[in-house]
Amino acid sequence: MSRVAILSFLILTVLTGCLDPYQPSEILTDVNILVVDGFVNTTDNSAVVKLSYASSLSSETTGAPESGASVDIEEEGGDRFNLIETEPGHYTLSNIATDQTKRYRLNINTSSGKTYFSDYATLTTTPEIDDVTWKSDDKGITIFASTHDPAENSGYYYWTYQETWEYNSSFNSTYKLIDGEGYQRFDQIYTCWTTTASTDILVGSTSRLSNDVIRDFPIAFVTGSSVKLSRRYSILVQQRTITKDAYDFWSQLQKTTESLGGLFDPQPTQVLGNIHSSEDGEPVLGYFSGGEVTEKRLFVRMQDLPEVLLRQRLPPLCTEDDVETISVADLRTRPNTTLLIDPIYVQGIGIVAYTSARPACIDCQVHGGTTQKPDFW
Repeated sequence: MSRVAILSFLILTVLTGCLDPYQPSEILTDVNILVVDGFVNTTDNSAVVKLSYASSLSSETTGAPESGASVDIEEEGGDRFNLIETEPGHYTLSNIATDQTKRYRLNINTSSGKTYFSDYATLTTTPEIDDVTWKSDDKGITIFASTHDPAENSGYYYWTYQETWEYNSSFNSTYKLIDGEGYQRFDQIYTCWTTTASTDILVGSTSRLSNDVIRDFPIAFVTGSSVKLSRRYSILVQQRTITKDAYDFWSQLQKTTESLGGLFDPQPTQVLGNIHSSEDGEPVLGYFSGGEVTEKRLFVRMQDLPEVLLRQRLPPLCTEDDVETISVADLRTRPNTTLLIDPIYVQGIGIVAYTSARPACIDCQVHGGTTQKPDFW
């Protein structure tokens, strides 16, 4: 063995032998730090502020929402707009008359009587998204976004997205049970749509590039076996320009929350935003900003996927073994929650029985979706 090989072996042994979990006591203890995510959307004149409390790294639950707070957005030298709590910890307002030339700040009074405020934020302008595309490999598909600013004024970008997918239950119910009798079903519980919002931190910068251009920035990844790709999938990508301070905050938060664990990963640090407490020294986590939002939607059909991904589709949740036959006489012994699939006819007699299965096999809503087709579908 050469001297270089021996030295490499010794270094690797030392590194792997010293990998103890990094668990600072201050992170493992109970925390009660307010977390703030606030944004004023000047494209649709709306505002959304989310308030919650941080949870420790050792916790298996997310932070509790801050409900019952008083939240407003203040125009520098002007009006205040009071937000309304639409669900625990979520405060919103529509039809805000914002002025792109003015600065705005966030004011919070919590239910416990504490007060918080942000720095004044400048409203940003945002270029259009040039394109949203997808590429596949043998594991799934990756969604990419591309953009550029002809004015070369943006430099820092922040993306969010909403995914929507269509899926079917294993069996299509054509009849329903009402008070012991089968009736033809005129509603449908076979096809559903599910929509979820992104939770990833997605930021990018062109500050070190010669042009303000971003090509094929990875937004999301969907595995080939996911139910999202079982029929039709859609993603709405939303883009906004942010300031350098906001970029630094989100980048550091991304590294701290998503990259912990390895020897060479960033270690926990205090992430400073632009939210402050009226009590000196009390830490607050979060950022408030505002500006334009541009967006673009992409659709992916199941039949557009390559064969390597089609072969990865999971087997149906239910098979014919899950189907049972219920005679007309036995229907009266069944609760109205029993779901029927199809009637069984005998010539000259009519319907003598119905097929049925458990709700998870018939009702697509059991899996979290809704039968209401989205307007954009």
